[in-house]
Amino acid sequence: SGPLSSGKSTAILSLLKQRPQGEKWAVLINESGDVGIDGTALSAMGVPVREIAGGCACCANGVVFRAALIQLVARERPSRVLVEPSGIGET
Repeated sequence: SGPLSSGKSTAILSLLKQRPQGEKWAVLINESGDVGIDGTALSAMGVPVREIAGGCACCANGVVFRAALIQLVARERPSRVLVEPSGIGET
């Protein structure tokens, strides 16, 4: 967690570079706006990415967040799921 532009995406990219061989990871991104920005960079790392747009996952989008997480896990069967919060709760 952290405020907007605090390095959350950079931290996830760093973790993805250290991913153990043979492990399948996925990323769930909670974007603060209606248009996703981070998903493209993270997808380039070869991991499945699911974006939720439009606000804070824990507040306004709690049900949407849960549904997206369940769908991502069911579809991709990852070893790990990294969640990038929007940072909107920190403002």
